[in-house]
Amino acid sequence: MRTIKIRFVKNSKGSYNIQRKGWFKWKYLGYSVDMGYGGYWERYWAETKEDLLKEVLDKHYQVCKKHVEIIEHPTIKIY
Repeated sequence: MRTIKIRFVKNSKGSYNIQRKGWFKWKYLGYSVDMGYGGYWERYWAETKEDLLKEVLDKHYQVCKKHVEIIEHPTIKIY
C-alpha cells in the first residue's frame, strides 16, 4: 500500500490546488501539455477538495482511493 502526503491550497478565487510532500519541500501536482510546437505546465485545480482528490488519484497516480493511504495536512490559504 502506497502512502501519499498531501495538502490543499485554497486560492483567493475559491478554487483549490494540491501539493504533495517531497524530500525537502511541498511541490504542486500538475500535468504538461505538448502541442508539437510548444507546451506548458498546468496545475491540477477544482472547486472542491473531493473532486480535486479524485482527479489527481485518477490521472496523476492512476490508482483507486482504497489502494492508497492518504495523509492530509492542514489546508493553507493564498491571498
